[in-house]
Amino acid sequence: MDFQLAPEIEDIRLRIHDFVEQHILPLELDPTAHDEHENIAEEPLRDLRAMAKAEGLWALQMPKQRGGGGLNIVAMAACYEEMNRSIFGPVCFNSAAPDDGNMIVLEKVARDDQKERWLQPIIDGEMRSAFAMTEPAPGAGSDPSLMLTRAEKKGDRWIIHGCKTFITGAAVAQHFILIARTSDDTRKGLTAFLFDRDQPGWHIERRIPIMGPEEHGGHCELIFDGLEIPDEN
Repeated sequence: MDFQLAPEIEDIRLRIHDFVEQHILPLELDPTAHDEHENIAEEPLRDLRAMAKAEGLWALQMPKQRGGGGLNIVAMAACYEEMNRSIFGPVCFNSAAPDDGNMIVLEKVARDDQKERWLQPIIDGEMRSAFAMTEPAPGAGSDPSLMLTRAEKKGDRWIIHGCKTFITGAAVAQHFILIARTSDDTRKGLTAFLFDRDQPGWHIERRIPIMGPEEHGGHCELIFDGLEIPDEN
């Protein structure tokens, strides 16, 4: 079995390697390039993201027709490895959690109109996102079947009540994927919803301190006290 990367993928891997080596790693030694949470500051990040776009290294996991690189999982594994030589790396290429996973999920399961509304701005780097599933004990952590956050149907809208915790990136996210319980069915009782930061009925209770560098937007506790989400979302 041949485990060699295809020549075109090896070329991309080497270009990422050189980009990280020349432009990103030096910033780790520059205190002015760090934000207050030990991640890359927004100004140098904007510059590096523009460079990554110009060099064709942007959102490589997304389809080409949406402005990405169209790479498959195997190719992305090699790219992720090179990007992660620096803690600053993945976000410069729009391949950092939580946006990375959220983009992949939306590309796979969202309707076309939802992709235009919720996915494309993340791919373009105009907005950031968060995935709201984890709850305080005894709610859902690694076991979603313990979900306590509930969504109740009223007319053509769903009303959300509950609490989420350690939600990565929430402080800067504009678009959210929220997992809530819609029935007590053990297999089909959970539903994913899309909502925007500016909608009323929820708030960030606190940003939870952690040891070491944080993702942009930190890890937050969210309270839902009547968030209304249209059935179409």
